[in-house]
Amino acid sequence: MAFALRAAAVPATALLYFFGTGPHPIPWLTWVAPLPLLLLAPRVPASVAAVAAFAAYALGGANVWHYYAVDLELPVPLLAIPFVGFPLLLTGIVLLFRAVLLRGNGFLAAAVFPAGVAAAEHLVSVATPAGANWSLAPTQADLLPVLQVASLTGGWGVSFLVSLLPAVLAVARPRVVVAGALVLGLAVGFGVARLAVDLPSSPRITLLSARTDRDEVPVDSPAGRALVAAYVDWLRTAPDDGTKIVVLPEKGFLVADPALLDPLAEAARARGVTVVVGAVEGGYNTAFALSERTVVYRKHHLVPGLEDHLRAGTDLAFAPNPRIGLAICADLGHPEFGRAYGRAGVGLLLVPALDFTVDAWSQSRVQLLRGVESGFSVARSARLGYLTLSDHTGRVVAQAATGSATPFTSVSGSLPMPSGGTPYTRWGDWFAWLCLVVVGAGVVSSSLRSASSEKDGAGSRGGSGRWNRRVNA
Repeated sequence: MAFALRAAAVPATALLYFFGTGPHPIPWLTWVAPLPLLLLAPRVPASVAAVAAFAAYALGGANVWHYYAVDLELPVPLLAIPFVGFPLLLTGIVLLFRAVLLRGNGFLAAAVFPAGVAAAEHLVSVATPAGANWSLAPTQADLLPVLQVASLTGGWGVSFLVSLLPAVLAVARPRVVVAGALVLGLAVGFGVARLAVDLPSSPRITLLSARTDRDEVPVDSPAGRALVAAYVDWLRTAPDDGTKIVVLPEKGFLVADPALLDPLAEAARARGVTVVVGAVEGGYNTAFALSERTVVYRKHHLVPGLEDHLRAGTDLAFAPNPRIGLAICADLGHPEFGRAYGRAGVGLLLVPALDFTVDAWSQSRVQLLRGVESGFSVARSARLGYLTLSDHTGRVVAQAATGSATPFTSVSGSLPMPSGGTPYTRWGDWFAWLCLVVVGAGVVSSSLRSASSEKDGAGSRGGSGRWNRRVNA
């Protein structure tokens, strides 16, 4: 048994992590991915546990190697974050779990692993341009009862729940299992209750993406004028289905003079709609909201490497009324950005996006999560991804893949515009800080080792008898 566990732990966790995360995760695998490692860690010396954990997480993370290095073209220093930094952080959390469990504290061990995962995600999100894109929370985006806890805790609470189950199973003490089941049951019960509250839906929105061979089409070129004319023709001839807002993709045009978008603005006014146009203008990645007046929003969070030539904006923008906000794609990889709109009272966010086809699902769900956290619906139009309408609970009202239909891909639907934000909007990252406190308690507990626990290395090398006596005590 011990030999089989040692031989299987690394490939098992690597495979479960590979298929449970990344661009196309299988959500239930995410819940059990760390379990083989957590079963192994207290039964082997710390050095063996460390090598096993790093190897498992590094190999499991191979599902995003091509995406980060080739699709996103991240600079080499930033590639060290997913390729080395994340596996090292997770290795440290596994070692902390091991140390606390060998100290004999099953409850703290069961809490310190999920708390460590959530705390690490939070620290990475505020310290690097990666934001929360690598979080486990979006992998659960289709499990709506689980996702609702994000409205209380941010996505960190979802990551905590996902990581709690394997930690509880690895500790395997009856009282720990009961406590873990209670926490999970309360979270899911809250989610079911939140999903049962219906809100009226308004306004009707159409997401529209033209099939083009490139982004940033110069608006004053023949191709640019033809693209503007195609959108204008759609606005003039599409059947009136009650649409009040039309959202086009990110970086649809390269604009030297915003006046060149006047035909779109005139067509929007004639139809009585607001058209949100993504463009690169004046050195900014910009969203223009065209209607009776033009509102300009400039992207805050630029993609490192790909957008180094652009400048970042700093202001929020609202159109066609103060309850509707504007954002652009990667902005919504950052929970604090979504929370700023939640505090401003926004009930709907209009989001031109781009994507890279392979990340269509994952990026739409990362950004959908911001709406759950801060209490607003999201209308997201990606040129090489999904057109996605999602409400404040994460329900996908309408969705379509772009890039293949000629001349346009479109989806329409109505979304609620809730008010009042969420507890997470008001309280911020309180749960992440609580997780940091739990990690600190784990560090203190593991450092105050008894004389017998100081010999755990010999016990581990001699087999699992001592570990089993402690756990089952």
